[in-house]
Amino acid sequence: MVKKLSRRDFIKTTGAAAAGASIGFSALSSRTPRTFAAPRRQDQPRLAYLIRAQSQPDTQLVQDALSDYMSERIGATIELRFIEPGAFDDQMALINAAAEEYDLVYTAPWTNNYYTNVNQEYLFPLDDMLLELAPGLWSSMTPETWEAARVQGEIYGSINQQIFVKPFGPFIRDDVLDTLELRDAFASVTSYAEMTPLFAQIKEYIDQDDVLTHIASGAGIAIQDLWGYDPQDAGLVIKSTDETAQAQIFSETDEYRQAIELSREWYLAGYVPSDEVPADEADRAWSAGQYVMRLAGVVKPGGDAEALARWGIPVTSYPIAEPLLTTGGVTATLTGVSSTSNNPELAVKYLELVNTDPVFYNMLCKGIEGTHWEWADQERLLIQPAGGAASFTDVGWNPNVDWMFGNVFNSYYSSEAQVGAWPETAELNRTARPSPVLGFTFNRAPVETEIASVTAVGDEFGKPLNLGFVDPTEGIARLNEELKNAGIERVQEEMQRQIDEWKAANA
Repeated sequence: MVKKLSRRDFIKTTGAAAAGASIGFSALSSRTPRTFAAPRRQDQPRLAYLIRAQSQPDTQLVQDALSDYMSERIGATIELRFIEPGAFDDQMALINAAAEEYDLVYTAPWTNNYYTNVNQEYLFPLDDMLLELAPGLWSSMTPETWEAARVQGEIYGSINQQIFVKPFGPFIRDDVLDTLELRDAFASVTSYAEMTPLFAQIKEYIDQDDVLTHIASGAGIAIQDLWGYDPQDAGLVIKSTDETAQAQIFSETDEYRQAIELSREWYLAGYVPSDEVPADEADRAWSAGQYVMRLAGVVKPGGDAEALARWGIPVTSYPIAEPLLTTGGVTATLTGVSSTSNNPELAVKYLELVNTDPVFYNMLCKGIEGTHWEWADQERLLIQPAGGAASFTDVGWNPNVDWMFGNVFNSYYSSEAQVGAWPETAELNRTARPSPVLGFTFNRAPVETEIASVTAVGDEFGKPLNLGFVDPTEGIARLNEELKNAGIERVQEEMQRQIDEWKAANA
C-alpha cells in the first residue's frame, strides 16, 4: 500500500476538510448536477474524477456504463464530476485547501497548476505505481518523455498523449479565403509580418459584410513558442537553438519587439477590436461568424476538422512556428492522483485502463455505441452521430476533450477529414527538434515572491502591449523597467543556476 503524504494526512486528521465543508464540492452543486452512480458491485470503491469541462446531459448514463466496464477489469467504479472551465481554477483551489477527498483530476501548467499542486503536496508521486500497476501506459512513451513530468525527481502526473509540439499559425475561414482567392497567398506565408499586406483586402471585405466585424479578436501574437523560444516561467525563455540554454527575458528580445510592433500596426489599422475581448466572449463571437481568423492556434493533422466540430465554421490552418518538443508541450495535459485519495493504486489502474483500452477510452470520450455514436467505417475507426443526429452535439454526450482524458491516439475519428491524423501527429512528435532544456522543470519556491510580482506586472503592462493598445517604444521600456523593479532578474539568476545544475547532472 502506498503511503500518503504526511502533510495531507495531517490536514485530514485535524479536520480541515470538515471545516471547509461549506466550500469545495458543495459549491459545485449550483453549477453542475451531482450524479452518483450506483456501483455495479456495492462493495467496490468508487473513484471520483474531477473534469474541467461542461457537464453533459447523459452523464449518469455514461458513468454507469464506464462503471460496469471498470468493475469487471479493475474492481472499481467511477463518479464523473464536471467543473465549468471558467470556474475550474477557483474551485480546485478551494477543494485542495479543504483537503476534500477525490481521486483523479486534470492538471497542467496552464490550469489547476501542476507545479503548485506538487509544491503544496496535493498530488501523489506516481513513479513506483506507474511501473507496477500501469506498465502499458509507462511503456507507451519513452523515458525521456516521462522526464518532462518529473518534478524534484518524482512524477506526479500521467501524461495524456496528444500533440506535444506547437506549430502555431492562423486558422482562416474557408469562405473568405475562397471568395477573395487568397488561399495560395496564405499558404505561402512564412511569418506574421508577411500577412499584413493581405489584411487590407480582408478588411475591405469585412467592411461590406453585415456580420463580420474584425479580422481577429486581437488576442495578440506575442506567444513565446511562436517566435522560436521555449517558455519557462515568469516571462523567461530559452532560445530553441541555444545549446548553452541561457535564460532570457522575453520582453527584451528582438522577436518580442517585432510581435508588439505588428500588434500595434494591426490595431491602428482597425484589423482587431479597439477594446479587450475576454476569451469566452471571443469564442462566442467567432462561433457567431464575426471574425475571419484565429491568429495563433496549434496547427496539427486533423486540426481543421476539430475546429469545425467545435466552432461550426469550416477553416484552413497554416503553420508558421517550427515544431519544438518542450517540457511545457509534453506536460500541457496531465491526469493527477490526489493525495487525499483513499485508493491511489486503483486510480493508477484506472490510468492504465483509460490509456491502453480503446473501448473504455472512447466510451469516456464519445459515449455509448448505438446511443451516442455508431460506426460509419469501422475498418478506418470512423464514427458518426447515432440515430441520424445532425452532429455529436445533439446526442447527449460530447465533452470534446479527448486530449484531457488520455491517449488521443486511441481515439476514434469523428469526421472524414480526421482519418489518419493520429499516426501523422505521433510522427510530428517523434521528429520535432527537442528544446535544449527538454525535461528541465524550474523550482519556483526560492523566488515565489518575485514571481508573483512579475506576474502582476505582466498583467498590468504586458497585456495592453500584446493587444496593440500601447506605443511599442514607450510601452516595452516601461514594461521592462517594471519587471526589473519586481525582481525578474533575481528569478532569471535563480533559473539559470538551476538550469546549469540540471545540465551538469544530465551531461
